[in-house]
Amino acid sequence: MKKVFKFFNKTEELTASSLLIITSLLVFVQVLMRYMFNYSISWTEEVARYMIAWFIFLGSSIAVKENAHVNMDALSNLIKGKISQVISIIIDLINIAFCILTIMAGVKMIQSSISLGTIATSIPLPLYIPYASVPVGVSFMLVRYVFSIVNRIIDLVNGKEVRE
Repeated sequence: MKKVFKFFNKTEELTASSLLIITSLLVFVQVLMRYMFNYSISWTEEVARYMIAWFIFLGSSIAVKENAHVNMDALSNLIKGKISQVISIIIDLINIAFCILTIMAGVKMIQSSISLGTIATSIPLPLYIPYASVPVGVSFMLVRYVFSIVNRIIDLVNGKEVRE
C-alpha cells in the first residue's frame, strides 16, 4: 500500500509541477509575443486558464497531504492532547463532507457540459475536460482526508501525539 501511495504522490507532484511550468512558459511566450512582436497567440490564455484550474485542484490535494491548508491554529494552540486529536478528526470529517458536496457539484457541471456539448472558444476542446479538474482534484483531497482520519484514530488509540 505504501508503494501505491508513493507512486500516487510522485505522479501528482510531477503532474502539478509540469502544469505550473508549462503554464508559466505559455504566459511568458504570450507576453513576449504581444509586447515584442505585436502579435498575440489566441489560444494561450485559454489553455493557461484550464491548466491553472488543474494545477489548483491537484495542488489542493498536495496541500492536504502536507497539512498546508489554511486553518485555525488558535484552538489547537490552546487545547492539547486527546481533545485536540478528536477536534482534528471532527475537522477532517467536515472537510470530507465538503469534498463530497463539491464532487457532486463538479459531476453535475461535467454532465451539463456533456449534454450541452460545450466547446472551448479558441481551441477544439470539450469543456468537460477542464471542468473535470474539480471532481478529480477534490476526490484526491477526499482520499487524503480519509487517510488522515485513519492515521489520527490510530494515533489516538496508541496514545501518540497529533501528527502535523
